[in-house]
Order: sequence, then structure tokens, then C-alpha cells
Amino acid sequence: MTLETTCPACQRVQSALQGREPWLVAALPHSVMILGDHQAYPGYAVLFSRDHVKELHHLEGAAYAGFAQDLRRASRAVESATGCWKLNLASLGNVLPHLHVHLFPRAEADQRRFEHPWAQSDRFHHAGSAEERQSWLLRLRNALEAAP
Repeated sequence: MTLETTCPACQRVQSALQGREPWLVAALPHSVMILGDHQAYPGYAVLFSRDHVKELHHLEGAAYAGFAQDLRRASRAVESATGCWKLNLASLGNVLPHLHVHLFPRAEADQRRFEHPWAQSDRFHHAGSAEERQSWLLRLRNALEAAP
């Protein structure tokens, strides 16, 4: 695991691994899964690499395969917990140049389901109540435990 002290994502990974991240879903072998800061898409989460790299293809061999396995497991957990119609995965990194993947569960009943999530950033202010967030945290944890 390689972390950079000035990287906000590395700091969040470190906080999660030290038990100081209140919205930690799970510490996985090559990543940490955190409930998203907003819940505009209920069950939204972010998977952060434990290694400070900008791009997925910058990971070598076992680290690449390990992150891909973590992503598959996290994706299955979000899908199971939310019953989503479609799961959007996004790894951009333009603002935060640290490998991370957004997991956006999309509902079939959402009238704007054919738009990409950032076209709907006006929704991102909805953090969800503390009770809603806690409920999603527990649902994702339970689904992750059951995910192969």
C-alpha cells in the first residue's frame, strides 16, 4: 500500500483503515468502500484504491486483479442492497487524481435515468438524513458480506 500525505483520498483511506471514517462500508484487500457523501442515488458509494495511483492501468499484476475483484464485490453488493435497475460505474479522477470508482445505483422509476449522474449534479446536495445514511450503511455492509 502506498499513500501520499497530501492527497485527500489517501487521507480518507488512512482514516478508514484507522477506524476514523464514520461512513466506512468495508476495508477490502485492495480498497476501501465508503458510503457516498450524498445520497441523491440511494445506496451510492465510492471505492477508493489503497494505492495512490491515478489510473487503474497504473496498478501492476496482483494489485490490478485485486482492485478489480474488490470492484466486482462492491458492485454486486450495491446491486443487491438497492435492487437497482442499472449500476453506473465512473472513474474519472480529474478533480481527485487518485484511483476511485463511483457506484451510482439507478432506479427504473427515475424519470432522468437515461442521463449520466453528473448531468444531475443539482441532486448532489441531498446528503440524506442520519437515519437514512445509517440504514444504507448497514444494508451495504450486509450485502457486501453476502457478495461472492
